Amino acid sequence: MNFVLTLLSALLLSLFSYPLVKKIAYKTNALSYPTKDRHIHTKPVPLLGGISIVIGLVGAIILNYIFNEQFVADMKLISLLSGLVVIVIIGIIDDIFELKAIYKGAAQVIAALLVIFLSGTTISSFTNPFNTSEIIKLPMIIAIFITLIWIVALTNAFNFIDGLDGLAAGIGAICAITLLAVSLVRPDAYLVGTYSGIVVAALAGACLGFLPFNFNPAKIFMGETGAAFIGFTLAVISIQGTFKSFTAISLFIPLFAFGLPIIDVLLAIIRRIKNKKPIYIGDKEHIHHKLLHLGLGHRQAVIALYVASILMGIASVILSASGMKYIWLLLIVFVLILIASVLFLYLPRKIKESIDIDEIEGNVNHE
Repeated sequence: MNFVLTLLSALLLSLFSYPLVKKIAYKTNALSYPTKDRHIHTKPVPLLGGISIVIGLVGAIILNYIFNEQFVADMKLISLLSGLVVIVIIGIIDDIFELKAIYKGAAQVIAALLVIFLSGTTISSFTNPFNTSEIIKLPMIIAIFITLIWIVALTNAFNFIDGLDGLAAGIGAICAITLLAVSLVRPDAYLVGTYSGIVVAALAGACLGFLPFNFNPAKIFMGETGAAFIGFTLAVISIQGTFKSFTAISLFIPLFAFGLPIIDVLLAIIRRIKNKKPIYIGDKEHIHHKLLHLGLGHRQAVIALYVASILMGIASVILSASGMKYIWLLLIVFVLILIASVLFLYLPRKIKESIDIDEIEGNVNHE
């Protein structure tokens, strides 16, 4: 099976699993009931939609294992699936019973450690971007710590952006397609092989198959199961694929590819520390909420963020194809856009206070 067939098979499996998953959500009372302090949707919506994404990705991988002779179930795949088992189990439990953040965080750490120790997946070395002939090797304990932070942070980043109908699924698909494109155009693609491309193609298809039922107005939410599943998969594959290269550019590709989730989670952490609130306590100050405050409709805000993520993805692909040639120009542009966006979204208090976000119509979920 090639990448296109993998994507299509995952899409169809995710798409056609929706009725079953929705029935399971209602039978287990896995519903998101709106609350004024955390949610924006106005009526109960079934959770567990992430199971459809799981079915799409796992099903496509199984098909590749059966029909694709080049696809080998090595320890990288086994470690990824082992970690995902933990992520899915804790996600389903949370969607039904709403666990405390500490339990979910502990499960994410355990899942990340499974990947690290089963397959040796770590961010262990990279080329010095200021001296491309020098390879910087990290001490094992530091490599494990950085890898753990990367996986857990990106897993939660997708929880953070799961705030508008279709946002996390769409951004997940865009990020996955970006990694797939990177794996195809990079000069050292032979270092990675087809493994990471198959997995991200399956993830992209699974997200796209789920999107018709999750786009505004959403018939189902992906919940913790789906958001954590997407973030964890992308985090691990970015290490096993992109970071595997010793080229200096490998440091920057994931930062552009996952630009929107990374920016949102960093702003959330800074904001909550500044306001002396626990990092895990949700609020209505994320980038997508700010767009609603400025008067955009739900679909307009989501599409705007899709476009932003696509542009960052294109920058990531350009970097992977051209090497360090345009890195500093792109970084300068990226920083300027980031500063301008933060100033535009977070400073205009009068605009923000003139629109009550709780009165905006439509059904969306938050974190």
